Amino acid sequence: MKSEKYAIKNTAGMFDLLKGIAMFAIIVGHTFTLFPSNFVYQASHDTGSDSQAVSNIVLILYSIFEHALMPSLFFISGYGFRKTSFKKNLFKQFKSLMIPYIVTVFLTAGLHLCTHFYLYRNLKDSVKESLRLFGGSVLGLPTTTYFGGIKFYSNGPSWFIMALFVGMIIFNALLAFLDNIKLFIAVLFVTTLGWLISLIGTTPWCISQGCICVFFIYLGYYVKKHKLFTEGIDIKKKVVYFILAVIPYIVMRTLGYVDGMTESVYPLGMITIALNGLFAICFIYVFLLLNRFNGFISSSIRSVGRYSIYILCIHTIEMMGFPLYHFTEKFEETALTITVFSLIRVAVVCGICFLYIKTKDFVLSKAADKKISDNNS
Repeated sequence: MKSEKYAIKNTAGMFDLLKGIAMFAIIVGHTFTLFPSNFVYQASHDTGSDSQAVSNIVLILYSIFEHALMPSLFFISGYGFRKTSFKKNLFKQFKSLMIPYIVTVFLTAGLHLCTHFYLYRNLKDSVKESLRLFGGSVLGLPTTTYFGGIKFYSNGPSWFIMALFVGMIIFNALLAFLDNIKLFIAVLFVTTLGWLISLIGTTPWCISQGCICVFFIYLGYYVKKHKLFTEGIDIKKKVVYFILAVIPYIVMRTLGYVDGMTESVYPLGMITIALNGLFAICFIYVFLLLNRFNGFISSSIRSVGRYSIYILCIHTIEMMGFPLYHFTEKFEETALTITVFSLIRVAVVCGICFLYIKTKDFVLSKAADKKISDNNS
């Protein structure tokens, strides 16, 4: 008996599986950076055609997966985007993105001050270093930067939230006045502007990254509007897409060209950005097909993806506020060590996230019950 062909449907949680895996990958990826001598870190941060990724298919696949994540997450935000007034959009984005960001900034700086003073017992230096972190987060700096000779630390993984906020505001402004080909041209202009700004250096409030992510947001919006995931495209167009987008992207990764939005590194300029965005469509489509599988593991991953913003914020707090390097430098850089540290970080971040969600739901439920009780009395 023939099994029915799986059909992708637009549902509220259609991207949760991908977002959940992305959160795990981000935490594990940042654990690799604590052990800079490991071969995965060296291969994924090396540049040029002599990278180890050339001779190792595992590292090529790792590079493909790693560099597809950020464009995919921006794409997902664009997929569910709805045009509204500037004021309503600003309020919505501020509530959903900037409030978590602001809370994260204060909690990160507070944890940083407490842990550094506890470990090093130097209040003056601890305050100084914490202010560098706080200032860098307020300025929305994705990388450690010097301004006026003063060193500011980056805002860690939460740069994504700041960039998304900027990108969503810009994209909604473009949608208010433009559509179809005019919208596409305007998006390319803004994206190119973002890339040119990145050549200058690190920009405050992730302005460069925000402008560039407009392209990824637009792709998500375009795919949703034209129902490319749900209705699909014919085989000829798939072949053309594979030749023009997927093959060049894989070749770029195989040759060892390494890019990163955080550091504003785009080896092939706009070509790199375009290929990242176009490949993200294929990358996301594969994960949408995986939604046919349901079980304890996939459901757990989807739960993590459902609260991805909270996961990202908590990960920022533990990564930037707690000096893990103080502990990891005492261990030998083995696969077992990296795995153990990764599992511990994933467990801590997810545990805190779900504890927060449960507490929040409990408080809101009690508040609602009290309100009903007061109204009835």
